[in-house]
Amino acid sequence: MKIVVLGNGTMGAGIVQTMAQKGLAVTMKGRSNESLDRAMQRMNKGLTRLVEKGKMTAEDADQIIGRITVTTDYADIAQADLVIEAISEEMEIKKEILREIDGLVQPSAIFATNTSSLSITELASVTKRPEQVIGMHFFNPVPV
Repeated sequence: MKIVVLGNGTMGAGIVQTMAQKGLAVTMKGRSNESLDRAMQRMNKGLTRLVEKGKMTAEDADQIIGRITVTTDYADIAQADLVIEAISEEMEIKKEILREIDGLVQPSAIFATNTSSLSITELASVTKRPEQVIGMHFFNPVPV
């Protein structure tokens, strides 16, 4: 299963880390290499803390990071089976992104939105696959 997370802020990066900690390969799509670098640094810092506390080994942390791929290119998400949207909590921005990726990813892909307050039905309505749009809400901090 190819999993993609759109967004690399607190929630997006947390979702990526959680998926990787559970043994899943995941691609994190960000707007810039700089923001992706910052997200990876935050994850590394958090994993290092867990190693220092004896909650995992350094090898485990390295394997987790090794399951994460980063990209700024929408072409890299075309084969996604599950796309988790974790961008700004603004309806129009989320709709714009869903419209954009709807034609890029395979027809069987499931879109999940991390919204806690916006209408999932309204978000789904801008896609050609409204029956494949779901809510998947995570609490902050996601890895905890």
